[in-house]
Amino acid sequence: MEKTNDIRIGLYLSGEMKGAEREQFERELSANSTLKAEFAAAERIWNMASIPTAEGTWNTDAAWNRFVAQAPNVQKKARTVRRSFYWAAAATFAILAGIYSFFFAGPQPVTYAYEDGMTQPIELTDGSKVYLNDGAEIKVYPFTKHKRHLSLTGEAFMEVEPDTDRPFTVSARGTLTEVVGTSFNIRPIGEKTQIFVKSGKVIFSEEDNADNAVALTQGEAAEFSQKKMVMIPNPSPNIMAWQTGKLHFDKQMTLKSIITDIAEYFDITITVENEATNACRITSPLSIENPEIKSLLEIVTTTVSAEWVEEDGNYIIRGGKSCL
Repeated sequence: MEKTNDIRIGLYLSGEMKGAEREQFERELSANSTLKAEFAAAERIWNMASIPTAEGTWNTDAAWNRFVAQAPNVQKKARTVRRSFYWAAAATFAILAGIYSFFFAGPQPVTYAYEDGMTQPIELTDGSKVYLNDGAEIKVYPFTKHKRHLSLTGEAFMEVEPDTDRPFTVSARGTLTEVVGTSFNIRPIGEKTQIFVKSGKVIFSEEDNADNAVALTQGEAAEFSQKKMVMIPNPSPNIMAWQTGKLHFDKQMTLKSIITDIAEYFDITITVENEATNACRITSPLSIENPEIKSLLEIVTTTVSAEWVEEDGNYIIRGGKSCL
């Protein structure tokens, strides 16, 4: 009888597939996108299955401790794990088949998209909340007894309800974020995908390669670009401004950083004509709730002895002192 993909994947992961059959499977895996997607899902489940707990459920702390022990705050190292043929055959039918049906043949996801003026979060069935930025969209797959999953397009801030039996996963532009109870912000920046963890712990990985990952805790951030996953310095204090409606500029922030945050918040173009002014720093912290662009530019330009003008919807900062 011809082996199903489920059985073949189980044999491959267990190490029972040998020789020409293994080589043929690897060739097919590289050429068949559907098989590759099924294999990626199975491999992640396979790796999770090696984390023992008293209840037999996925344990976040155990996963975290194993991850950090292997590579604290850096890329995980590849590991080789061997399972018995019995597990491969049994899990294929009892576990993987169920997971595959969830991902590929199960109920369709529910889609939520940002609407003009939206300020309230989308509350999911488990109590988790998702705040969408302008142009963002999520697809929420039916939650099961063992998994909560959604996919994201655009930028969103999420507050995830703790549930140790059901890890919460988010797919976004080739990345996978895994949490149990935490809050974090994911956003696209050009070709990059960035994540900032406001609270809790997160494993941020490449969706098709679980070994390309970083472990993040409160206040930490990471970036995925061109198949590279790296930790990055704490982002701007205004990374959450789109959701909080407040801009905050720390003491000693440069004009360049301030203008970058203002332009991103209002989705406008601001040009600073005098490059030497970009290096100037503010001497006192500044916080503005529900800012208005013109009054904000007036405050900022005054601190560097400059002036601003508006031309065809674009803003230009002229003059100002030199701080190079």
